[in-house]
Amino acid sequence: MRPPSPPSTPPREEPALYAFAEADDITYQLETLQRLLDPTTRMVLDSLDTPTGQEWLEIGYGLGSIARELSRRIGPSGAVHATDLSARSVSAPTGGAPIHTFPLDLRTDSLPPRPFLGIHGRLVLLHIPERREILTRLVDALEPGGVLVLEDWFCPTAPRVLNCADPTDAKIFTEVVEGVLAVLRNRGADLEWAASTHEAFAEAGLTGIRAVRTEPDCAGPGPAHRLYACNARQLRPQLQALGVADELLDRFQEIVVQPDLVTTGWRLISTVGTKPGKH
Repeated sequence: MRPPSPPSTPPREEPALYAFAEADDITYQLETLQRLLDPTTRMVLDSLDTPTGQEWLEIGYGLGSIARELSRRIGPSGAVHATDLSARSVSAPTGGAPIHTFPLDLRTDSLPPRPFLGIHGRLVLLHIPERREILTRLVDALEPGGVLVLEDWFCPTAPRVLNCADPTDAKIFTEVVEGVLAVLRNRGADLEWAASTHEAFAEAGLTGIRAVRTEPDCAGPGPAHRLYACNARQLRPQLQALGVADELLDRFQEIVVQPDLVTTGWRLISTVGTKPGKH
């Protein structure tokens, strides 16, 4: 199959820029997210009927681990169309569906002009102020009987510290992560959006809506804490602009790798809905 043609803060004069659009360590960030979240996404995909020959759209594909997972499940007679702000090639697994990648800004660009039997996106719409409008367009891009799967964190506050050797370090952890969340809000993120997806799916006309919620505790220098460290490095100038002191940012990098640090995790809400009709 041929790939489609790519079709709490100061006011903004221009559309908000994705907080990590120009950040360093993007590959490391995306690798860490894959290790942290791919098991849950695979579990959600396991619950779906994905027979061979389907065409799926993957939005915000990152390094492509879920595009490859979809390719493996769909088989060579189907196709995966994967979009992100900047496109990088993704090789299909042996015996998998071809993966077509192309750049696409969901705020301004048209979706590929074809109906899909499935659309998946993870940690995408929470970052985009136009999320409800985009959701409507995603539903329009589904074939009747097609399924939409969106996964986002519910993360309005910093994770709760369950164990930390030094109470001062626990306070530093909370202050820096709250700063990261403030930067995301400044860039248009809705950190409570994930709790609204069930309602938004229903308003968009989807049926059979269900949600999977995962919220594991995070211990030691695991992927969640490594992600916090990465984000704090990536957003250091913005955190400094918010008044977070350099010494706290430096100490934070030491705190998150301590083996005795245990925190709650952000709740990942994976919402699934079906477009009425039969394909």
